[in-house]
Amino acid sequence: MSVNSSQDFIRGDARGQSRMLVTAGLSALVVLIIGVTVFSFVYPRATAPKGTDLHLVLPALGPGVENGSRVLLRGAEVGEVTSIDSSEPGVVHVDVVLDDHAAGSLTDAFELDYRPQNYFGVTAVNLVAKQGGSRLRDGQTIRREAAPDFTMSTMIERSSIVVDGTLTRDMIDSLDKVMRYANGLAPLIESGVILTDAVARTQRQMPSTLLSRMNDLAEEFPAFNVGAMNLLEAIGNNVLNRLPDGSRGVDEAYYDLMDRSLTVASTGLFGAIGTLLGSHATDLTPLVTSLKYVLDPMPNMIGDASMQKTRKAIDQLRNSFTGPDEAKTLQLRLLLDAMPAVAGPLSQMGAVAGTWSGGN
Repeated sequence: MSVNSSQDFIRGDARGQSRMLVTAGLSALVVLIIGVTVFSFVYPRATAPKGTDLHLVLPALGPGVENGSRVLLRGAEVGEVTSIDSSEPGVVHVDVVLDDHAAGSLTDAFELDYRPQNYFGVTAVNLVAKQGGSRLRDGQTIRREAAPDFTMSTMIERSSIVVDGTLTRDMIDSLDKVMRYANGLAPLIESGVILTDAVARTQRQMPSTLLSRMNDLAEEFPAFNVGAMNLLEAIGNNVLNRLPDGSRGVDEAYYDLMDRSLTVASTGLFGAIGTLLGSHATDLTPLVTSLKYVLDPMPNMIGDASMQKTRKAIDQLRNSFTGPDEAKTLQLRLLLDAMPAVAGPLSQMGAVAGTWSGGN
């Protein structure tokens, strides 16, 4: 028992609406099949690169090479990889397509390697042109026994192997010592930089002026050398290095005499003094104490008012002497008014009563 449904957006009766829905469904299915066919077979063939097809038989495939990978020649993109087959043991079959211009500039003697296409490490097939060989043909098969791998992944892997084999504990300890030594040299390097900067700041003249001054110093340098040599000659060729017969050498007798003299002075003189002081320490204590009491006031006398009075008295005494240096005269004046016992005898000597003045 069939059930017909009425569609409001389709005109007609139920039978007509059913026919129209079936027709629309079949049309959509046909369009879908055509689209899948076009995108599956027609579009790839229409968009496939055009040029010279080459079939490469290589010993290995570089990491990251796949369908669509670029083919480079002298750094420029000249084709791409279209197919890869690694089912055969020991070899890899790689199909590439080169543009006609690049294929015309190459011969079948070219070499091949794998290397990064850009800084991001995307791997590409790199062709290196070589002399000789014949022109390339479409569909030609080329075999290569070697395909060097210069990709970034291989480089990182090999670096890891090198580090794993060489960066041992001894190597780490050696590097640590080198770093410590470098840190120790840092102050020396800094001092050199500071010295260089100081010289640069101090150098206020042109190099020609500084060199002329250096020449002035160099002119006096020979005379300085002669003086230095004469000094060394005087030091080496003196009486201490002469023997009694006048020849050069060490006067052993003289040095023995000096040695005995120093021995006698050290033991006979200073040793006796030390023995005396050590054996009569209690006898010398009163003398030392007396000297202490006598000398202790001296610093105060030199620095206080008493010293000023002493200096004034010395100055007055100096002024009492007059005349030239060879005939100094002492000027004295005595007041005898308060001495009646002296005034009488002086008056009898012809002096004025009460006073007397005389010269030298």
